[in-house]
Amino acid sequence: MNKKMIYALSIAVFAIILLPLFLMFSKPRYSNVFEEIYQDEYHHATNSFLHTNSTLNKLPDMEENKSSGLFYGYISEQYRSEVLPLGVENISYSFNFPDDKSEGGDMSINFRFMHSNGEIIDIYYVYKYNSDKLVQSIEIISEKRLTEYKQIMEYVQEKKISLSPYIRRSEELLRNKIIPDWLRVYPSRFSKNNWGNIEIVAENISD
Repeated sequence: MNKKMIYALSIAVFAIILLPLFLMFSKPRYSNVFEEIYQDEYHHATNSFLHTNSTLNKLPDMEENKSSGLFYGYISEQYRSEVLPLGVENISYSFNFPDDKSEGGDMSINFRFMHSNGEIIDIYYVYKYNSDKLVQSIEIISEKRLTEYKQIMEYVQEKKISLSPYIRRSEELLRNKIIPDWLRVYPSRFSKNNWGNIEIVAENISD
């Protein structure tokens, strides 16, 4: 082997060793796992040349949703109904990118439950672009859709509905399903117990 070949081989080996480090440090370092999910979905939705499923859609439990761009700045991902945990009617993501830009948008993680009386109880976790807050809120759908705190409290007191089991269940699903599922398909620097710089804030929830 001559000197030129040895030199070329050395450069190739050096590049192979350094490439993973380069990719690791060149990847954007988001402050929390929710910004990570938000930005990754935007990247897939706005890069039509990828022609691949989003990272979320690599999960076998997700409904197939081929990347086909944004629809008026909106995109959604949903778990297949047949794999939902017992007592859960729906788990889904919704992403809002105003003017087809990531700046100023938000992501919502949605959990739907059905009360034995027939009411639908929706619990949402909304993350706004580049923020450090995950806002937890609730809606109740019966004859009407109730979203305001006073309306919800009056209704649950009248109907003797306890919201605590649904709130606890949504928190459990967030920690033990949503985050672990994300970590299975994305090389995150966060973990099940370390979500980064984030604070959960209850908007209209009390029991």
